[in-house]
Amino acid sequence: MPALLLALICSTSLGEGQDAEEVPSSSTFKAPTPGVCSEECYKVATCNEELGGRCDCPKTLSGKDCHRKATKGNLHAFGQDSSRELRAPFPCLNDCNGRGTCVYGACVCTRGNFTSDCSVSLDPETKRPVVLAGSGYAVRRKRPLVYVYDIPHQLSSWYNVMKIDRGLPWVFWERLVGSGALTADGDEADWFFIPVKLRSTTDGFKLQDAVTYIRERWPWYDKYGGNRHFVLHSGDTGRGEVTGAIREDEVLSNITWLHHWGLTEDYPTSGWRKAHRVGKDVIVPIYFGAKQGHAVVPMSGLHPLAPRIPRSGTFLFSGRICGDHSIPDPQKPWPHCATNRSHGYSQGARQLVHFHHAQRPGYKIVVSNKEYPVDLLNYKWCLAPSGGGHGHRQALVAVMGCLPVVVSDQVMQPFEPEMDWGAFSLRVAHKDVPTMHEVIEAVDEQKYEEMQDALRCAAQHMIFSTMSGAFMQEDGRWDAFEFTLEILRMQQTYPGLHPSKYAEVDEQYRSFLNCGDPDGMAAYGKKLRAAQLEKYPTAPSLSRDPDAPMEWADLYKKSMVGLKNLLDIHRLPSKGEDPEPPLPLCSMSLWDQEQVRCTKVGHRERVHHPYIPGGASCVMHKNLAECPRLWE
Repeated sequence: MPALLLALICSTSLGEGQDAEEVPSSSTFKAPTPGVCSEECYKVATCNEELGGRCDCPKTLSGKDCHRKATKGNLHAFGQDSSRELRAPFPCLNDCNGRGTCVYGACVCTRGNFTSDCSVSLDPETKRPVVLAGSGYAVRRKRPLVYVYDIPHQLSSWYNVMKIDRGLPWVFWERLVGSGALTADGDEADWFFIPVKLRSTTDGFKLQDAVTYIRERWPWYDKYGGNRHFVLHSGDTGRGEVTGAIREDEVLSNITWLHHWGLTEDYPTSGWRKAHRVGKDVIVPIYFGAKQGHAVVPMSGLHPLAPRIPRSGTFLFSGRICGDHSIPDPQKPWPHCATNRSHGYSQGARQLVHFHHAQRPGYKIVVSNKEYPVDLLNYKWCLAPSGGGHGHRQALVAVMGCLPVVVSDQVMQPFEPEMDWGAFSLRVAHKDVPTMHEVIEAVDEQKYEEMQDALRCAAQHMIFSTMSGAFMQEDGRWDAFEFTLEILRMQQTYPGLHPSKYAEVDEQYRSFLNCGDPDGMAAYGKKLRAAQLEKYPTAPSLSRDPDAPMEWADLYKKSMVGLKNLLDIHRLPSKGEDPEPPLPLCSMSLWDQEQVRCTKVGHRERVHHPYIPGGASCVMHKNLAECPRLWE
């Protein structure tokens, strides 16, 4: 642990976690008196004046007033060499909101501004913290409102997204400001975000350090006994990935974990520990950003201009099958792999499916697949298994328009049970994998179309389009960021209610779940499909003859040259054709014309780095207080 943090943190204790909204305080909390820092600090660092003048050094400096150079080890862990920084500088959270300088991916705020993105300052008269003073920022009407603890930046924002494989914690944090959900007043906050970096096993101890620090300086953790506080874990096995000492720590027991992994019971054959607590934690989808899904998700089959060819394939899976990384051989005995090493990989689900169905007509179950983008548009059902923990295919195949087949015993999926996965997917128990084909065949055409319609709503819930940009011309109002906040609102409003009952008791939640349609998800999707056909009565085709419709063979032929040509046709408007008008969100889709895409010159933030300050909703606004809130 950095020496600066050791000097700041000392131990306290709290009794057993309670479910009550407020609990008696057992800490030694004493509100810090606002204060200033030394002139030396103001010259080179950020001063948190709310906490009595805490001097937050840039990554390159250390010491009480940041008067010493940092060690090479510190820079190795949090930065990069100076020559590379000049060529490809690390981005800073929300670009420091124009109130600071970005130094190796960490903000050095101008005098009076503080926090990791320089978004907070003290009101000169009241000495109370405010967000983006003088900008016109006001919290949004829609609850919940979220307070973000300004813990030492070594624990939070110093861990740069360009060196971490999953960027969700970063972009989620950015979006709080742009959405108007961020408040600097903890007394009006509904929830409290502890932005500690949680990705690996040892990061759990950083959470202990952060909570100790928080309890000494702010009253709300002890006021609520840790309830109404959340963290975001981006690792493979979520809360189950940290050590037992962290999971069993009573002081931490009431924190809500937003994570990707929904294992509800220990799974010994895979070595996995129970991670998910239904009604306490939330399973969030992964963020399809620069490092996940970017090769295929921009070709979503749910986009109104995607190829309109009836799906002809039955069942698809492309990806690792054997735990030992070998190529499965159907001529070998179970599990078709070179060895039995890592037999618990994916709970054995991938091996089971391959063993029983790899050679079934209409089924494509392979390790590598150059035709994957076209296959995802062509096949009706796609396996959505676990991997070394959470799998990302559940959301990926849904966004592509392929109905998920979930084979993951005791593992809940993103936003389950808050959302009914049975409306748009099939779940097959491990013991029933041998007869999985019969389950699929039992879904008739009418039921399949109904599930496809429901998917058009569910897929919007599973992507962070307000943060990344739209994949199917959606406006973002039903996206994963807003769904996460909606679930947190329900936890606060109906403590103890099983989340599968949320839609039964709360009209606002029910409307959100069904994408605003009173008749349900499938009704929404059916109406959306009709509206899209009216907007685009015809879609671009490779065929010059309108009486010769495009076929899958046209897209598969010659290493998918047909697909590349089709994307080129979409890219630019035809001669004499008016360009596409602006969309509610900038587009990440390759089916949209260039001038509406997030990558188009003029969308300022995309020029610098792939993490848009405030999210894609704010892509044209330097002042995040001006970010549009289209569905307030």
